[in-house]
Amino acid sequence: MLRDSTEKEDAEKKLLKKMAAIVPLDQQAMEKAVDRWNSIGKPIHSLGLLEDAIVRMAGIQGTDAVRMDKKAIVVMCADNGVVREGVTQTGSQVTRIVADNIACGDATVDIMANKAGADVFVVDIGMDCEEYPQKELCTGKVIDRKIRRGSGDIALEPAMTCQECMQALLTGMEIAQTLKEKGYHVIGTGEMGIGNTTPASALASILDNVPAENVTGKGAGLTEEGLRHKIGIVEKAVNRYWDAAGEIADDDLFRFHTGVELLAQVGSLEIAGMAGLCLGGAASGLTVILDGFISAAAALAAILISTSQACGDYLLASHVSAEPGGKRVISQLHVSPVIDAGMCLGEGTGAAAAMSLYEMALEVYRSMKTFEEINVTPYKA
Repeated sequence: MLRDSTEKEDAEKKLLKKMAAIVPLDQQAMEKAVDRWNSIGKPIHSLGLLEDAIVRMAGIQGTDAVRMDKKAIVVMCADNGVVREGVTQTGSQVTRIVADNIACGDATVDIMANKAGADVFVVDIGMDCEEYPQKELCTGKVIDRKIRRGSGDIALEPAMTCQECMQALLTGMEIAQTLKEKGYHVIGTGEMGIGNTTPASALASILDNVPAENVTGKGAGLTEEGLRHKIGIVEKAVNRYWDAAGEIADDDLFRFHTGVELLAQVGSLEIAGMAGLCLGGAASGLTVILDGFISAAAALAAILISTSQACGDYLLASHVSAEPGGKRVISQLHVSPVIDAGMCLGEGTGAAAAMSLYEMALEVYRSMKTFEEINVTPYKA
């Protein structure tokens, strides 16, 4: 028990130290980016959210010479014990099958990421299988970062311990830092975990303080009867969380401890890993492009955990998920998605689609001639 307590304290210290590196965006760089947009020969702000995204990237990168040369999508993979409650069409064995397919380049996200010029990294953070031999971060293989073999059944028990949760957060942060060191400018959050819309719905219900039915959907195609059962399971998880919530200490790090406890109780390993990617991206000065409902729920948890109010400024939303909780979570994040196409696949596919749009906007930002160069009277901002 003493060893477990010491390891938990060490993980907390590491997290707090890494999060201390999160700083506000560079306002001067953002102002210069706005001036550049307003100088080129088109109606002011006529590319809307795409312009805003490039301005945000300027603030993140600390320069109006925005770069997206190297882009990555990190797919966090784990199994969820709540699958035992019958909330999915398929069994947990599909998680590993799809993770292997993504690593081989055969999944939807690979095809979309290839068109977007993004590298895909597949991470086993908690699949219920033996450890993969690959330890170093690379493409084309499943990378071992396993914390445990699947999470607990959140309807009956915590998904993980707080120590395991912090290890998952640190894993995401360290991957983001490594990608920064490898020269990446933008990372997208992706996930693979059969059953993970259930913990995402539980998180959304708690964080938005709404009934489970408002944020719970059919996931990968449940029937109406299956959806009613799933809502009941989410309600059980939420009620169990609130029964345990009184144990959280009210101290200077209340939000941090609350967020960690929340993820540990009703989250999942892949969601905690994506929350770590959000925190690590902010700490490393990377733009983080969220995928859909599940990664947005992870981002909400990351903002709760973060000791810096600037954490959310490093996030961009790719799309509004077709899941019922999608719009609610996005509104809580105060970010505006650039795509509303009824997508709900996951894997990081929404992030890949948004990257292509941002690349096009960046090319306009860089290459289009100014009003002066085309001899046209400038529009007024």
